[in-house]
Amino acid sequence: ADADIVVALGISSPEEERPFLKALDKISSIASSEGNQSLRAILADSSCSQNISQCRFAGSYQISSPLGDLIATIAPWSSVASGKRLLDKTDILLARKSSEDYIFAVLFAIHSLVTSIDVVKSDINPSWEKGPVRNIQEFAKMTDCCGPQISAALTDPQTKNAIDLLNAVDLRDQVGSYRVIVSNETPELEDFTLCILQQNNCFGCDAPILERPRVPIMKRWRGKTLDDTAARQILIGHLDDAEAHPECTQRKDWSWKIVVGANPAYDAFPMQHQIFYPSGGRSKSALWYDPVFCVETLDGDLVWCKRHYRCIPRKHWSDTSKDSTSTTPGAWTLSTLDNGMVSDEKWTTVDAADDLSWSVLHYSGAARRAGQSYVGALLCTPDGLWPESGRTGEGLERIRAAFQKCDLELWELFGGSTSDSFMWSDTFTDWKEKNPPPLSRIGDISITSWRNRERKEALEAKQRQ
Repeated sequence: ADADIVVALGISSPEEERPFLKALDKISSIASSEGNQSLRAILADSSCSQNISQCRFAGSYQISSPLGDLIATIAPWSSVASGKRLLDKTDILLARKSSEDYIFAVLFAIHSLVTSIDVVKSDINPSWEKGPVRNIQEFAKMTDCCGPQISAALTDPQTKNAIDLLNAVDLRDQVGSYRVIVSNETPELEDFTLCILQQNNCFGCDAPILERPRVPIMKRWRGKTLDDTAARQILIGHLDDAEAHPECTQRKDWSWKIVVGANPAYDAFPMQHQIFYPSGGRSKSALWYDPVFCVETLDGDLVWCKRHYRCIPRKHWSDTSKDSTSTTPGAWTLSTLDNGMVSDEKWTTVDAADDLSWSVLHYSGAARRAGQSYVGALLCTPDGLWPESGRTGEGLERIRAAFQKCDLELWELFGGSTSDSFMWSDTFTDWKEKNPPPLSRIGDISITSWRNRERKEALEAKQRQ
């Protein structure tokens, strides 16, 4: 009776329908008898039966109402139209069938219909929900602060197309928006985003880094207490580097390859190579991180993408030291500038095999000015395949336990299983043989300087076309 939102997943047979529909009737009856508001929304994924699908509603909009679509069309400012937009958004998220998207579908519904939720409240898209006054204020700030960048973006066909596509999705939909961005990386888009979001925060976004789940950190490795040197060796992994573990490293051009991950927006890109290496600058405790990954663009082409992160040791929540400057081995803060948006992430080493045949890393991050918060965890190995020692028995249970510390079950992970791999399927690896990944280290150059260099090279390439 206290339920606000009901979510139906995979209810398809009459035997499953009957108890579900009976429960809905009971919730409504109790709420009515107690004088309480009944359900605010019923969501259902595409695998549900027609009878269950016809129960869907959000706020004032009911999928079964013949007038709902008409009202939403002729009165886009109405509560009915708002409910329809919410239901359409949650339908898209539920159709992706990942635990991350299930969570965000529910969060969007709660935020719209029950109570404000910080992680999804920021919105850079113009919308009826914001109201005309706020939309006008945001537009005025954009034009006042970023007129030249807007003009350059809208006069470049590829960038304008990217902006149109981004306007068609909610930027808080991390899967949809990030795929648009990486499919349309142009200097004009980066300048546009940097000015509007990062430098001037025209939409007043401030997405937080999520503090839950509180993931425990690895305490011991190879029979000893984890210290700073060992923590660095785990991240550096199998890279051919002087600081790699002398007995465990396989002397590769990369540190790790990702087997599976829990966040479809960031872990679902195939053939991800992680390259962690020491900083040669003044900060001897810092590392650089250059991820290299494949992206299937909106046109169906495969391309390599590369990023550059600064990795700084940080204090873990379990560290009881009162020294605010102290750091915890295995806890890191990663920062990057990605297409004009600054992202900060808290990474935690959860577990790693003594021979570095695998590691489990957790992260929680935010692109604050874009209104995006995200969380996930990764299983990494030298070759991107599930480790032989972790396919069954104690090895598998240890990996399972590591993900459970991240509040995740193995079935929630995206990218493959103990026997199959989407990340490293023949389709992708065959393409890789003809298109080798750019695995050279970016080196001791600041993130901003590297992005400026990349932007300059991109502009020169466009001028030669």
